[in-house]
Amino acid sequence: SESTAPSPRMGEGRGGGASPSPTVGEGRGEGFSDAVKLTLPVHRYQTPEVVGTSGSVPATGRLEAIRVPAAATESGELSVVVEPSLAAGMLEGLDYLKHYPYECVEQTVSRFLPNLVTALALSRLNVENPALQIDLAFELGVGLQKLINWQNPDGGWGWWSNLMSDRFVTSYVLWSLWTAHAAGYPVPDNTLADAIFFLEQSWLAPSQAEDWYTLNQMAFAHFVLAEMGEGDPGRMSTLYDERERMDIYGKALLALALDRVDVKRVDGRAQTLLDDIAGQANLSASGAHWQEKETDWWSMNTDLRTTAIVLHAFTRLRPDDPLLPQVVRWLMVGRQSGRWSTTQENAWAIIALTGWMESSGELEGVYDWQVTLNGDELGAGAVDRSNMNETIALQAGVAELLRYEANALRFTRSNDSGQMYYTAQLRYFLDATAISARERGLVVSRRILAEDGQPVASAQVGDVLSVTVSLNVPTDAHFLLLEVPIPAGTEAIDPRLATTSNEFGGPEFGTAGLDPWQEFWWRYWVPTHTDMRDEKVALFADHLAAGSYEYTFQVRASIPGEYRVLPARAELMYFPDVWGRSSGALFTVTE
Repeated sequence: SESTAPSPRMGEGRGGGASPSPTVGEGRGEGFSDAVKLTLPVHRYQTPEVVGTSGSVPATGRLEAIRVPAAATESGELSVVVEPSLAAGMLEGLDYLKHYPYECVEQTVSRFLPNLVTALALSRLNVENPALQIDLAFELGVGLQKLINWQNPDGGWGWWSNLMSDRFVTSYVLWSLWTAHAAGYPVPDNTLADAIFFLEQSWLAPSQAEDWYTLNQMAFAHFVLAEMGEGDPGRMSTLYDERERMDIYGKALLALALDRVDVKRVDGRAQTLLDDIAGQANLSASGAHWQEKETDWWSMNTDLRTTAIVLHAFTRLRPDDPLLPQVVRWLMVGRQSGRWSTTQENAWAIIALTGWMESSGELEGVYDWQVTLNGDELGAGAVDRSNMNETIALQAGVAELLRYEANALRFTRSNDSGQMYYTAQLRYFLDATAISARERGLVVSRRILAEDGQPVASAQVGDVLSVTVSLNVPTDAHFLLLEVPIPAGTEAIDPRLATTSNEFGGPEFGTAGLDPWQEFWWRYWVPTHTDMRDEKVALFADHLAAGSYEYTFQVRASIPGEYRVLPARAELMYFPDVWGRSSGALFTVTE
């Protein structure tokens, strides 16, 4: 159709510009005319910093002290969320999973499995949450179709759709598909059968397993198959004999599997495992949790995930254990910004807390509450069963907070009926020009190079540039994400597109100092996935041996202007305390 709207002109001058919006009624006669509306995302050249705390409010109340860093700008806010039950407290974690920006196989499962488990539990408790049901229907419809299409010919799944099948990932996917199938959602029988066949073919004698994490993965597979009614008591027995080599969370999963096949509850091995686990609990003022002797990187495990899995096992097999309220408290305190640190932590924490919520009866609380900031009321209300699954969001701008002394955030409630949880998050900004590179287990630096290989800070429209990121990994890294923002006036060249000339090579990721034979095997054992977007390029690697690496891709200068480039950042996706970032940069594109 004919368009009467002028084309927007992006990138005029130094700051860029846009043409005015067309006026309704202009054009042919007095009717409507065709128009095009374009949106232009704008990112602040500031580095966001977030600190937060979570907890529960006793009848005596709770006081939090909050201090704003002196270097913070006036941007940002203090956000406070009050949650009258776990049903409300888990919604932020579900929202985090729903909006997670990447979609590997594990993250696709984690988008809908906790949602499904929570929705089923609330339905059994006669608690309505229409929004949760709508999200569930969408995420399940999309997620199931992706997982079915991504299944490998051998019946399994890898971390990404194009990677070799993995026992842990396959078990996780199969559990989600079976849960959806049991809830009445359509899942092809052959998809389930092929996945079961893959797990059956991956068994080995536990005594012959060289690595302890293999035993943990076998315990997870036993748990999933037992949930489906496909448990093998004989194989579980051989794994039970090797229990001393397993992690705490592996023992919890094996206990769940043994209990499922022991229909008459005459076999005491599941309870024996729980006794062993209970004896290893760490008790502190913030609750009870478990810590593993070693980190099971291969199964994306953390101590918080272990604690959630243990809670799941105890809630099902020993729901009256007096330790459990302390475990719930520790998990709720362990949240950051209303959620946990990784997709695996969120998924397992939500699943475990959902089970506890069903058995604890905490949805019967009735009380009045109040939140004050420096003596002034920030919010107040009353809780009963009618609003038990609703969160209350409160907010104050950074500009409203005291800058040179601590701010007093106080929570009070009228009685000790039910539970009251809270999350307080201070989000502030630091000028990115004042932020230097930082190392927290990974070392990252970025260079923009001209065709002659020399570093440049400017280019002309049409120039092709190479962006090279150097990454130093002091120790073996697992499930690494490297995000590389590019200047807004450039665009990444994607060689996979049919419109891209063959002269441009693809993104390259490698290491120096290897002979051709070593390089061949290195590339075979280190599969990677690249995600090219408008504003950045992201690289994923499921395993990197300790060493120095370089990642290079090409961009084309396209829009004149002066651009501030955010730092490149690397992190371990399931262990976010290991990270590193480069410094920011200034880049200019001329006519």
